[in-house]
Amino acid sequence: MPNLNEVLQFISQCDESERDQVINALNTQRRVANSRATSQLYLGARVRFTSSKGRGIIEGTVTKINRKTVKLDCGDQGKWSVSPTFLTLVDRCNNGEQLID
Repeated sequence: MPNLNEVLQFISQCDESERDQVINALNTQRRVANSRATSQLYLGARVRFTSSKGRGIIEGTVTKINRKTVKLDCGDQGKWSVSPTFLTLVDRCNNGEQLID
């Protein structure tokens, strides 16, 4: 598998049409990952994620599932809109966690 520098070098040598194909492939991969993660969620599900704003791990309840984001009510920590690929589904029945892949 090529390393990142090789991939970046390849992209820099591509013409406009080839770059568009790379962009389309990346966007498709992102859509598939979001769709797969979203399919495991449901309204009222307990989830957690790590805040990118330095607030640590935040846990909340799913209030709305959009095409690209999931709306969460995190109690005292506010309401958040998060990409489904960043969420971990919390399995309350088994006192454990189930990762969303």
